[in-house]
Amino acid sequence: MQRLFLAVLFGFTLLLGIVPAAAQGENLLQDPGFEGPYVNRGRSTLNTPAAWPLWADAPSGHEWQGRTDLIYAFPHTTAPQVLSFPSSLNINGGFVTFNAGVFQQVAVPNRANLQGSVQAWIQTCNSRDANNVFNGQPCGSSAASEAFVRVGIDPNGGTDPYAPAIIWGPWIAPHDRWEQANVNATANGSAVTFFIATTQSWPADFNNRWFDNASLTVGGPGGRSPAGSAATGGGSGAAPAPRPTASVPVRQAPQPDGSVVHVVAAGDTLSGISIAYGVPVATILELNNLTPADTRRIRIGQRLLIIPA
Repeated sequence: MQRLFLAVLFGFTLLLGIVPAAAQGENLLQDPGFEGPYVNRGRSTLNTPAAWPLWADAPSGHEWQGRTDLIYAFPHTTAPQVLSFPSSLNINGGFVTFNAGVFQQVAVPNRANLQGSVQAWIQTCNSRDANNVFNGQPCGSSAASEAFVRVGIDPNGGTDPYAPAIIWGPWIAPHDRWEQANVNATANGSAVTFFIATTQSWPADFNNRWFDNASLTVGGPGGRSPAGSAATGGGSGAAPAPRPTASVPVRQAPQPDGSVVHVVAAGDTLSGISIAYGVPVATILELNNLTPADTRRIRIGQRLLIIPA
């Protein structure tokens, strides 16, 4: 009789839409630590956990942009880029940029408020040797790559990372460290999709993301995307791009011959200089005999020709 009473009570709470207390702190994700088993995503060098399908953009623009054919994914098993052993998920691509990530469709209590997160680590640097140095210096991660990570929740349970209904949390840039990306959302039904997204503006020779300890739990303030009602959970309904606006430097006066030369100051990036003068980055590279690899090597005091005489 007691068992029957408990069963009827549990069914009654579901009919009322009441979430059992035990579900409040429960992680609803499968394989949140990216332990595997890992499965092939079209080729032997592209592997993600079975519970985490991969998404990535098609190639576009320059030969180093959106190169999904040159990104790789593997289980990573050595410290410090593992928080919960035996592995974290590594996505990398040497000297290419990519918009990519993984996702998971999840059954949730109907119209529940949800909190999503993942721990992420970024390392982007020009080059390194066996001793992890470049030009005699440690190969520290460079923010000039403009690499970022964020998480999002599709309250409708779709699998398109560019769906306007997705609620995205803020971008983070955890270079050479673990940092948690967060998002709050409200389900529109009883299924949602949790997305992890990474993007970058400039390629890097050593170009890695690590992910560990993902979480999706019931609770928090909730939030809806701009495509539905007003968002209260932070982030936007935009796709993983566009990236944060680059820091725009002050335009410098033309030279006597009419040319424009920009003297690099602290905090300047080629993307910011491009915005300031309305000159494409590719044009600045060409005018100064630079390659895409040099976008992260501009230095304070360097003179860049922006507009010829």
